[in-house]
Amino acid sequence: TIGDDSIDLIFTDPPYHKEWLPMYEPLGKLACRVLKQGGSLVMYAGHYALPQIFEYMKNSGLKYWWELVVKHNGSSRLLQYHRVYVMWKPLLWFVKGNRLRTLDSMADLIESEPPAKVLQRWEQSPVEAEHVISKLTIRDDIVFDPFMGIGTTGIAALRQNRRFIGIEKEQGTFELAKGKIDSELSNVGSS
Repeated sequence: TIGDDSIDLIFTDPPYHKEWLPMYEPLGKLACRVLKQGGSLVMYAGHYALPQIFEYMKNSGLKYWWELVVKHNGSSRLLQYHRVYVMWKPLLWFVKGNRLRTLDSMADLIESEPPAKVLQRWEQSPVEAEHVISKLTIRDDIVFDPFMGIGTTGIAALRQNRRFIGIEKEQGTFELAKGKIDSELSNVGSS
């Protein structure tokens, strides 16, 4: 029900376990339909899955723009099979059309903060969402997260004075996100 050419930025963290990788193809096509010209899709991706993700995104209608690096601060995770300690994660950046909507420049290295991971084990820090939202959108633009989780992108959007649309299929997780976003709206409204 999201209108064509109505979204300024999609910032999302889709699941990137092997069985979920095929969803990148419909995500890319959805992004191409709903993004305004010059709008961006920025999404987390697993290192190991980059070749498959690029393959799924190939026919999306979006143009690959850049890869941003999110440097972990805190503990690292050992990927046993690859024998690698993961110290950073990629954010893939795709654009609809050949030009960005905004003129601001952005560093491609983001120093993150450890997320709480109290409410959900996949929780991300709001640092990277706030950074990207502040550079790729302007006040009152619409930020969309089709894999909302507990609402980190929504909170980051509200903190940047942007509007937000989020989708979450798990009802309990949706209720957590709604509560966190409602709380943030109360804070924004009182300041």
